[in-house]
Amino acid sequence: MFGGITFFANSLDAGQLGIYFLFQTVLGLLSIPADVGISGALEKRLSEGGQTQDRTLGSAVAFKATATTVVAAGILLGRGSVNDFIGANVAGLLVVGLATHEFSKLYLHAVRGELRVGETAPIEFANRLVWLGLGALLVTRGYGPRGIVVGLIAGSAVGLLWAYSRCGVPIGRPTMDAVKDLLAFSKYQTVTSVGGRVYSWMDVAFVGYFLASSYVSAYEIAWQVTLLVILVSKSIGVTLFPQISQWNEAAATERIGSSISTAMGVTLFISIPALVGATIFASDILRFIFGPEYVVAAAVLVVLMVEKVFQSVNDVVEGAVRAINRPDLAARATVVAVSLNLVLSPLLLVTVGFVGAAIATTTSWFVNTVLHARYLSRYVSFSIPYRLAGWYAASSLLMGGALLAVKWAVPVTGVAILVAEIAVGVAVYVAVTVAIPDVRDQVILPGIRTLI
Repeated sequence: MFGGITFFANSLDAGQLGIYFLFQTVLGLLSIPADVGISGALEKRLSEGGQTQDRTLGSAVAFKATATTVVAAGILLGRGSVNDFIGANVAGLLVVGLATHEFSKLYLHAVRGELRVGETAPIEFANRLVWLGLGALLVTRGYGPRGIVVGLIAGSAVGLLWAYSRCGVPIGRPTMDAVKDLLAFSKYQTVTSVGGRVYSWMDVAFVGYFLASSYVSAYEIAWQVTLLVILVSKSIGVTLFPQISQWNEAAATERIGSSISTAMGVTLFISIPALVGATIFASDILRFIFGPEYVVAAAVLVVLMVEKVFQSVNDVVEGAVRAINRPDLAARATVVAVSLNLVLSPLLLVTVGFVGAAIATTTSWFVNTVLHARYLSRYVSFSIPYRLAGWYAASSLLMGGALLAVKWAVPVTGVAILVAEIAVGVAVYVAVTVAIPDVRDQVILPGIRTLI
């Protein structure tokens, strides 16, 4: 996705790319009422086992079809307002995109619920690859942002067909008991899902409302860059959820606590040095990879990188809270954090400026992470790896000093030099951390064995 955004940013101007980002934003926000937490509830119930999995899946599919139809009807009725907000006549594509996106997501969660998380990786990769390949083809043929939208829809359709073919649970007859069981979890999952959408899309919506569409592109580009940092934490969180759910049913709380502590140690290994690197190279990354018009988001990039440090921890603890069957607590934390973000984002945009949206998001993510960790500690004994985090911070500062010296000696004038200097930073960080026994034995060597 990072490669795709880079290509599209260099193929379209900021205003055109802003149309695509607003389409994606509206799609993300409308997926809340179209899903109402059913996908996450399906994964939870399937991971618990039981003899009625086919009825659970059938009930989820029926409920999803009904909710998606209602939302699609609303889009068509209000298509004029939708098109005006996005800046293009794409309401029809939004309906198709909503349907493919929602059912693709439902079946991905179903496969994960069968404890076959690894099998969803090539499905999601194919989804992104089709989006990039078809989108790039259509953009080069002059279709503009509409081409990226069509690629997005095609990617979701491929993901849906593949996930459906890999799902081992047949579609059974829907029952009211199964629907009630799903809703018992999803009513809280919906709140958590809303929180995720707010963090992902609400800032973009506010920026689009208060500022020009070029700022939407700049903000979203900065956001996309920071997403690289949480590749590991997102992967761990996705993998842990069904596994912790199963362990919770077996009352294996010690295994849950140990896995959570280990996971946090791994995620911070990436996010802490990334913050230091982004502070040094933010302007250069935006200028030479995406274009000079995106340098306006340099401060946004740095602030959002701070937010990713908190999110890398939250990806672990938030999923664990839901997996131990306390979605109500996850929802409570989300409500507090989202409310804070909804108040701070427009307030800081007006008073502080463009970077205010990023500050609001970072503040709310911090609150969200603290609350989730506090709630989880009531039921599971786990330790926050402060010692490892201290080593990461010290190693990152040494890396930062080396990068500043290199950058002073060889100023960044293009992508090649930028990539080379980032590689130097990575090499310095790895060399320093390998020399630290705690990091080497607890993170690096186990990571290498896992990859092998």
